[in-house]
Amino acid sequence: MNVLEKTKENCIHCKRCTKACDFLSKYGMDLSDFANRPDLRYSCFLCGKCNDVCPMDLDGKEISLFMRRKNSKGLKFVKFMKNNYKLRNIGKKKSKDLIFLGCNYPGFLPKTSEKIIEIGYEHGADFSVDCCKRPTHDMGGEAPLEILEKNLKSQSVERIICLCPNCYHFLKGKIYAEVISVYEYLREIGVGKKIDESANVFFPCSDRYSREIFEDIKYFAKDYAEPFKSIGCCGLGGGAIKQEGDVVDRWKEKMNSLDKENIYTYCSSCAGIFHNGYKRKNVKNFLTEILEVEEEPSEEFAKNVMKYKFKKHRR
Repeated sequence: MNVLEKTKENCIHCKRCTKACDFLSKYGMDLSDFANRPDLRYSCFLCGKCNDVCPMDLDGKEISLFMRRKNSKGLKFVKFMKNNYKLRNIGKKKSKDLIFLGCNYPGFLPKTSEKIIEIGYEHGADFSVDCCKRPTHDMGGEAPLEILEKNLKSQSVERIICLCPNCYHFLKGKIYAEVISVYEYLREIGVGKKIDESANVFFPCSDRYSREIFEDIKYFAKDYAEPFKSIGCCGLGGGAIKQEGDVVDRWKEKMNSLDKENIYTYCSSCAGIFHNGYKRKNVKNFLTEILEVEEEPSEEFAKNVMKYKFKKHRR
């Protein structure tokens, strides 16, 4: 039984998912209805909010991915760019630990990326700029990890240290190397300042429910609140913003109406869209603050990632 059949058979039409999800609410659907709407497969943000409230453990993300895999759209360019990442920058030096910047941190937070690279060098770790392949997966394609693993093995990497929560959750358990978060690494080496103020946290979709990464962030941020629960996603999940811009506008209105004194997150993409798209000027990235870097999310993403493609490694 595939996920569409399972959903239609087990949905009890309680409408909890509809109330929880602005996308489902917009179309007046529950998950059973969504399973009959392949035309909306790229309108789901893959945030997992529906699954969190579903008493039958049904999941709109899995419905969307199943339909995308059956009939993909816009996949050719993503595969071309990401599967063999065109802006990759890897070193040649043997490195047991590797600072894995992913593909978005250098673009949105280049100074923060530079700081963690320097800290890594001080503790014998090289860095890499590469894609974890989740973008291909989320668009409905195969996400081969062979090239990524080959590059890791060429440097004798035993452990990768992920800045990005998407990279962390996507790669953990899928590659031969151990995967840890940068916050676990900072605790391990005794680096980073504690955050004094109360942090209003927006949890990125990939870590919202497991809180694996946030468990280590709490060491640095004892005082925090969760005021953004009504906002399903930052807007960049699943590539759905192209189809559902009005849903993202609704989340923007919700965030602006809350008008909190700060917005902390630990996903560079979330930080980027909140600062550059929502036009919030009080966005703070946990890693940036912990490393005491003065930096707002950059509006020069493309320029920054090009610089990092050619950034030299220490010998």
